[in-house]
Amino acid sequence: MATSTISTLQSFPGSGSIPPACFYNIQGLANWLNQNPTYKINFANTRTFPNLYPASYSTIFSTFNILGYDPENVPLCSNITTLSQYQSLKYRTQISLFQKVYTINSNAYINFISTGQAPIYYTFISYQEKYEYNSAVALVNKSYPFRDMAEAVGWKVPFPIGI
Repeated sequence: MATSTISTLQSFPGSGSIPPACFYNIQGLANWLNQNPTYKINFANTRTFPNLYPASYSTIFSTFNILGYDPENVPLCSNITTLSQYQSLKYRTQISLFQKVYTINSNAYINFISTGQAPIYYTFISYQEKYEYNSAVALVNKSYPFRDMAEAVGWKVPFPIGI
């Protein structure tokens, strides 16, 4: 069973893949999509990007045809646009903690898939670290809509993220 399951895990950004920790950064999903525009169509008309229309809509709306509408050319803006220097430093610290926890949990899950041994997820060393992680998750949730990512492309986070 473990062998067939691990073979179904695709490399990122394929459908069913697990985004790597470095995917999560201060720029958010919008920036990643701007750098990888072929994936924009997958997020067309989602809760995150409601104004990004699928190319098929261009046949319905003649204005889109006239303008040469192409979802890949639509610039997307991050949900987090303005940060003070302190906020930026704090956010980068929290993202770093999120990436650390995410990496350990992701590796534990992949190890579980490949060996069948129960995963051992990250254990916080203090209440303060758990509090900082919860804050990081709240910020990451603003920039990376996990539900839309799962529905649009099939990316998954098969371990606990939440607060």
